[in-house]
Amino acid sequence: MKRSSPSLFYAITMSMLLSGCGAAQLGMCAPHQKEEGTPTRSWAECFEQPFAHAGITHSVFCLNDGTSKPPILLLHELTGLSPGTLAYAEELSKDFTVYVPMLFGEQGKFSLVSGLRAYWFQGVFEFFPGGEWGVPSNGSAPIVDWLRDLVQTIGIRHGQPIGIIGNCLTGPLPLALLDHPRVRAAVVAQPALPMRVWWYTDEDRQSLGISHDDLDKAKASTAKIFGLRFETDCIAHREKHKTLRETFGSRFINGEIPANAYQTHGKRVNAHSTLIGGWKEQDQAGQASRDARQHVREFLRKELSEIRSAE
Repeated sequence: MKRSSPSLFYAITMSMLLSGCGAAQLGMCAPHQKEEGTPTRSWAECFEQPFAHAGITHSVFCLNDGTSKPPILLLHELTGLSPGTLAYAEELSKDFTVYVPMLFGEQGKFSLVSGLRAYWFQGVFEFFPGGEWGVPSNGSAPIVDWLRDLVQTIGIRHGQPIGIIGNCLTGPLPLALLDHPRVRAAVVAQPALPMRVWWYTDEDRQSLGISHDDLDKAKASTAKIFGLRFETDCIAHREKHKTLRETFGSRFINGEIPANAYQTHGKRVNAHSTLIGGWKEQDQAGQASRDARQHVREFLRKELSEIRSAE
């Protein structure tokens, strides 16, 4: 019998140690996590040095193509600022000026283990307000305040409407940024917050993973929200899309990808990453994710251009 490689064994062991049942669920629910594309352009610091606010500092990368195109803030997944993320950012750059913060890991590196480690240890002070393990009733997570300052800076730089895309761990964060008047479109892709160490309650499955204060600010906005998930995703539960629909009404556009769009021969596929990772299944090779990216592109172009012309 062929032995597993030491690196694979280490990755599985570390994942289990770092997040218990959360890692086990991630492994079972997203087994087809594969990325398409590699970046071909040079991504550099947007602001000459890492962006700092209220004691938090992260690099923010862009292509430095100027500010004529509407700005998009693209937030990466738990796997970090991976090659697939940068490749997707380059696809978006055909229509938008794309800003990509590096919240975890290393630029151009895909790593679930380092993402879990950064989230549970380094990120605990940024993603959990007051160091609490869960969603608070009031206030904002420190990372939300940092992102708000980044959005403010982007808004001043461009003077145009802004679109924000969140994925997985960062999926619901665009909602917390709708308090800025220039944020006119939010993409909530497979939202995974709150992430738990051991188990998920019914309330967790329904939660959007942001504070009540942040959610109230999002309700006061008029921005449209495009929600994405695979029908069989067991990390970004369908209950979250129900919460989005009930909370935002006609402002919410349900972009759930039906199982028959990505399953073949009746085989169940628990795909998770809709825009960056997606899945590859025999001859279809990720067509559902490519279609999802096109729908997002059309949504952002429509919402940002309509508001821009109105202004």
